[in-house]
Amino acid sequence: MKTMLKTRGILLAGLIVLLLSSCSLVKIESEQKPLSVNELNTRLLIQAFAEEALERTEIAADSIAKEAEGHLAVQKNALRWKIQTASALGRISFQTMPRVALADTWSYMYELLNFFEASTDDAIFGSWAPIALEATAKNTDRIEKIATSVLNKKEYPRYREFVETYAREHPLRLENEFRHTPIREAYLAFKELPDSTAVQTVGTLSEVVADATNRFDYASDVAGKKFAWQTSLFLKEQGLDSIPLETRLARVEYELERLVEVAENSPEILATAIEDFRGAVNPIFKGLNSEISRAMVNLALERRALDEMILRERIALDTIIQRERLALGLDAREIADTGIKNAFAEIHGMLKSILFFGVIALIVVLGLPFYLGYLTGKRAAGSEKDSK
Repeated sequence: MKTMLKTRGILLAGLIVLLLSSCSLVKIESEQKPLSVNELNTRLLIQAFAEEALERTEIAADSIAKEAEGHLAVQKNALRWKIQTASALGRISFQTMPRVALADTWSYMYELLNFFEASTDDAIFGSWAPIALEATAKNTDRIEKIATSVLNKKEYPRYREFVETYAREHPLRLENEFRHTPIREAYLAFKELPDSTAVQTVGTLSEVVADATNRFDYASDVAGKKFAWQTSLFLKEQGLDSIPLETRLARVEYELERLVEVAENSPEILATAIEDFRGAVNPIFKGLNSEISRAMVNLALERRALDEMILRERIALDTIIQRERLALGLDAREIADTGIKNAFAEIHGMLKSILFFGVIALIVVLGLPFYLGYLTGKRAAGSEKDSK
């Protein structure tokens, strides 16, 4: 009996240990559906491609601007190309739905390629157009390789036909500064998905946090570059960039020396000289003030856009954390309830076994003496009968 009770105790202890270990395996992430391996790979590859494509575009545009010294229109187009590419990739390559981000980025690369192939030599970059065409072709080849790796053999031809058709129907225009039309609505129609059910999942908490981090890193890296490019473009558009700063300072210094000379030699015309000095210097400082003001406005706009993006991501992250916390609480409560029920059921079974064996032991302890007395008395009675 002691051996059996010991065995029951060991089994009970094992069940309790198993229950406690299961509690330690509770996931921080709840039942939120994670992205599939293919979707996660698509998201990471497209986001990495955005940085790669922008770097290749920046190198090509800088080469064009450097070689096209003195060709103001070409230099301005190179700046517009960099600015719009940085903005477009930030919008389309970091979308929530990985397949939409793939199709949107893919179509944009086709649009750029078609644009530069269809343009005449003197329309955009003059004789330096092959530099832009080569960089765009490399970006297009790279996005096609990514599409080949994440789409199966049946999907790839359909997706390629879709993005090529969309690129032809939505060409880029120089007067619109290379602006790209988002592909989302066309993609949902292509996949025959209603907008209300298009997003099945945003991924688990860790996947959402990683996505938000990548978006923030890209935006923060590009913000400073865009500010510098936009400032440089503004200066060129205003015709101020063609005059070197050293020349402006030299002119101011010349006007000051002339004013001092007039004050020393002809003080009677000093007032007229001061007016002439003011008239000569005023446009220079006015232009500098305008440049600084425009630069500050652009910086404020970039910072506001970055703050809005961070706020959106923070709200989304807070919402996810609250949802995960609630789900975790429900899971913990369910596990606790299940554990308590299992523990009480086990205790109830153990008590039943203890009572059962206790009753048997009581019967044995109490009944055995009577039975032995009965047998002893019967044997004594038989012995007396035999002696008579």
